[in-house]
Formats: sequence, C-alpha cells, structure tokens
Amino acid sequence: MKDFLLFLENLISGMLPLTFLVLAGAIFTYKTKAVQFRRFFASLKFSLSQKSTQEDGISAKGAICNSLAATVGTGNIAGVAAAITVGGAGAVFWMWVSAFFSMVIKAVEITVAVLYRKKIGQEYIGGPMYYIKEKMGKAGGCLSAIFSISCILSTFTTGNITQINACVSVATQNGFIKFLIGLGFALVVAFVIIGGAKKITKFTTAVLPLMAVLYIVFCLSVIIKNISLIDDAFFSIIKGAFKPSAVTGGAVGSLYTTVITGAQKGVFSNEAGLGTSGLAHAMVKKASPKTQGLFGMFEVFVDTLLICTLTALTILLSGVIIDYNSVASSELVNEALSFTYGAFSKPILTVMLCLFGISSILGWANYGITASRFLIGKKGERIFVLVYPLFCIVGALISVSAAWRIAEFFNGIMLIINIFAIIYLSKNAVLQLEESSNDKKDRKITKSVRKT
Repeated sequence: MKDFLLFLENLISGMLPLTFLVLAGAIFTYKTKAVQFRRFFASLKFSLSQKSTQEDGISAKGAICNSLAATVGTGNIAGVAAAITVGGAGAVFWMWVSAFFSMVIKAVEITVAVLYRKKIGQEYIGGPMYYIKEKMGKAGGCLSAIFSISCILSTFTTGNITQINACVSVATQNGFIKFLIGLGFALVVAFVIIGGAKKITKFTTAVLPLMAVLYIVFCLSVIIKNISLIDDAFFSIIKGAFKPSAVTGGAVGSLYTTVITGAQKGVFSNEAGLGTSGLAHAMVKKASPKTQGLFGMFEVFVDTLLICTLTALTILLSGVIIDYNSVASSELVNEALSFTYGAFSKPILTVMLCLFGISSILGWANYGITASRFLIGKKGERIFVLVYPLFCIVGALISVSAAWRIAEFFNGIMLIINIFAIIYLSKNAVLQLEESSNDKKDRKITKSVRKT
C-alpha cells in the first residue's frame, strides 16, 4: 500500500503533469500557429506600455504585476540552483524549451479565463474554478471544488511556507530570529491582504518592478565581470543539454534527469498550466481576452527566460564549485555572488529573497482568497485572510521538505484538471490568438461566448 501511494504521489507530482504540459503545448502551438513566436514582440510591446490607472477595479498593469509577483519567487533563485546541481548546466536549456511551451499555454489559459469570467456587482471574477463549473457539464461542479481545495492548499505551501522558508534559511539558523522574521512577514501580509485584491495588487505593482530591477542589476554585475567566459557558459548549457556527462565530469550522466529537472523547474517557476494567472487577469475591468493572453506570454518571458537565465549565468560564470547530484538551494547563489560582492553577498541575497518571497506570498494570497470565496462565499474569504498570515510563522520554523511534497502534489492536481479544461474550451481562445483575428472579430467572439 505504501509503495502504491508513493507511486501515485510521484505520478501526480511529476510525470503526469509534465506529460499534460507537453501535450497541451504541442496542441496549442499548432492551433495558434505558434503564437508565442509570431506575437512575441507584440507581447513585450503591449506589456511594457501598460500604465497604472486610477479607475475602479484592477488595471492590466496590476494584473501583470500580481501574476508576476506570484511566479517570480524564490524558485527563480533556489529552484535554478537546484536544477543545475541535479541536472547539470544542460537543465537550463530544457528550462528554456519548457518556457516556449509555457508561453502558449499561459496565453490560452488566460484568454479562456477572461472569456468566461463573471461580473458580480462592480467586480469581475473568473479563473479555472468558474469556467470548469460553468462549462464542463455534470463533472464541472466536482472538478471545480477539487481544483479550489487544491488551490488553497497550494497557496499555503507553494505560495507561503516554501517562500518564507527559503528567505529565513539564508538569513539565519537561529530559531528565535527565524520566529521574529516569520512574525514580521505575517504582520506585513495581514496588513496588505485585509484590503483585498485591490490592495494586494497595489502593493505588488509598487514592489515588483523595483525587486526585478535590483536583482537583474546584481546578476548582470557578476556576468559583466566574467564576460570573457560567457561563450564557455553557453557551450556548457547547450552541450550539457544532450550530453550532461561531458560537462559535469560524469557526475550527471542521465539525459532523462537533465531534461526532467530543467522542465520541472521551469514550470514550477512560471506556473504555466496551473490556471492561477487567469485568476488575476480575469479581474481586469477593461480586459480584451486576446491582449490579456499576450500579457501571459510576457510573464513567462520575464520569469523564466530572463530572471531564471540570469540566475543560471551568475552561477556558471562566477567560478563557484558546483557539487553535482546534491540538491543545492539559495546558498549556491550566495556563494556565486560572494565572488563579486564578498561579505555583502549574504545581506544582498537575503534582501532579494525577502522581496521575492513577500511578492509571491501576496500574489498567491489573491488566488487563495478567490478559491475560498468560490467554495464558501464571503465567510470563506474572511477565514482565509485570518489564517493565511499565520503560515508565514510556520514556514519560518519548520523543515520545509514535507511542504514541498504537498505543494508539488496539489499543484499537479490543479494542472491536470486545468489543462484538461482549457483543451476542451480552447476553440474560442484560439480564435482570439490567431494571426487573422482583429479587434472587431474579437468583440464578436467575446459577446457570442458570454451569451452561451
């Protein structure tokens, strides 16, 4: 029985979600005529040109920042370090490959979320639990409930415990100081989430750009200092992607391990397929389904192709000794930064992890609030807001391995249900993302969808 449960956990946490992602990525790439390549620069242009507005409701920029806040977390630092030590430098290449599949999946799932969202009072609300319940027939009610429960549990683990644990582990090993850090995080989180989605989005819109720019600057300084080695770094990534033993001295010999590790860490980082970004983008008051889908492509680019790549190059160019087949975390990035910043590397990384951590915790809080409201109504939302900050203290004090296992398991359930749903509902989303689609046609499709 124990062996069967372990097999089931590994299946739902790893291989099955990855299979669904590859399948969905291939289907959507074909159906949208490779929109992630055709409209890549358009997605950058649309996303970077967005400005904060004072109108009621969530702005497009706010949705982008909330979604990025949830995805750009400690996984961009600790997750990349783990990928390189387990799968070698070649894991970075497969992280890039998974990102291109993730871009089209995010574009479709966000477009579906906006197409099938609902207006409640003056607010828009939507996401997987809504389109699953409304459009998936008799099984929709049960599947949407399972998705919502999994989302709440993932919010407590992926979005909270694992984030805060990565922050405190690099800062200190003193139990009392860990408690104080956890308490500090809990107070900040409680203060922000009491204000609901608007206050969370306002906070992430203010913090995220600063956080991203600071981290990019710190990484670029290491890369520029060692720019003469850049060719060797890319050579090790490309060659290691197909023959990992050649660049790890035989320490990583399995191509399967390299591929799986890189793909899994990429997906964990950008959250494509989970449907969570759709929860944020469905709240945008003046939302075009097609444009919101393009924003999703931009989010994957920033998270995986930009920030994860900068972390990987910082490690590979710094000269730090990599202990392959051990599962490294943020301490490897700390060592890499120390070659440039010396004793200042630890406080710099601690600040970065805290910024990344708080942004992810708050970004995921929005998802947990939506899922709780879907299940129990306003009462569920109030309970979540009271309980969620306490998990910052839990995450600061406990060993996080069990939380990771829970997070990966329930993320797997969310992904499997959501991927199945968006494949089933993708027809109108694909029409929105097709090259021939225009604004007039988009409005016609949207009106037609919302009448059905």
